Amino acid sequence: VISINQPNELSKMAGNPLYGIMWIIVLAVAWPVAGLLAGVWIVLQPFEACFSCAKDCSDFFEGWVTWPRSCGKAINSCSTSCPKP
Repeated sequence: VISINQPNELSKMAGNPLYGIMWIIVLAVAWPVAGLLAGVWIVLQPFEACFSCAKDCSDFFEGWVTWPRSCGKAINSCSTSCPKP
């Protein structure tokens, strides 16, 4: 149910649904990639305090692990820009 007090919901629904479908396809790739890299990311977490390069690597892997969240936001808004890992 869409209430009259929320005009942003109407504009969000007015986006091109083809972009939403395209980001669903990207999400099908993002989930397995995030799943594979999550293990490496978790292993690097304790070493961030010891090695500065571990922090850089961990940040890089965190971007890939959270990529499905960005894809979900793009699906919801039918965004025209590609979600970045």
